[in-house]
Amino acid sequence: MSRDTPPAVPDTGRGPTPAGLLADRRVVVVGGASGIGRATVTAAAAAGAAVAVLDADTAGAESAAAQARAAGAWARARGVDVTVEAEVADAFDAVAAELGGVDAVLHVAGVMRGQGLDVRDVPLDLWARVIAVNLTGPFLVAKHAARHLTRGDGVLVLVGSKAGVQSGSGSVPYGASKGGLHGLALTLTRQLGPQGIRVHALCPGDIDTPLMRRSLDEARANGADGGRVSAIEAALGRPEEVASVLVLLASPVSAGLAGTVWTG
Repeated sequence: MSRDTPPAVPDTGRGPTPAGLLADRRVVVVGGASGIGRATVTAAAAAGAAVAVLDADTAGAESAAAQARAAGAWARARGVDVTVEAEVADAFDAVAAELGGVDAVLHVAGVMRGQGLDVRDVPLDLWARVIAVNLTGPFLVAKHAARHLTRGDGVLVLVGSKAGVQSGSGSVPYGASKGGLHGLALTLTRQLGPQGIRVHALCPGDIDTPLMRRSLDEARANGADGGRVSAIEAALGRPEEVASVLVLLASPVSAGLAGTVWTG
């Protein structure tokens, strides 16, 4: 069978959810162990998808997949470091073989470090780590996802941020990485769009995730203005709000959308 003709997803023993947006869709969530990624696993499963959860936090990925299965979905987990190409390639080969193809890849994985540090104080190794996870990681995911995504209605969504695109960031490496990710998504749109693979950068605002909470604590420790940090904390959005947009983008009903999507 051609990979361009997606077979049915593995039998979950149930019909589609009432929403049914992702019925018979095979969805990979990269960074699905916590925060926005975990909320996306839950939302995609509830919308009828078969879900593969990839994350460096293997235990967290297993927990997210188990939660989806408990709700009646087909879900599997795999530990993957997105900065290691062999792991990314092997993961997509394995997932595509198990599911019979891949219809949508939602890349949520990322790190946020260096909040509140003046550029003159940013260590090179910290810069390199953030760039590796937040920019090289999405590149590797896109490279190997594109080999398996269905032509005609395949979807790749890279979750970026308004930081580094619409505004600056409290972290020099984070802002730079998210600006780069946005450029990557625009370039992939140009390359993969003619092949029938829709690419989006999703740029949310500040969301209440473990990643964001740790970052705010780091900002305080690095001497950032306490009032400003508290104001950000008070206005944080919910991961479920972003997850609902990701599910919509992964669905064929969004076939008419293109390019960058802003939320929050």
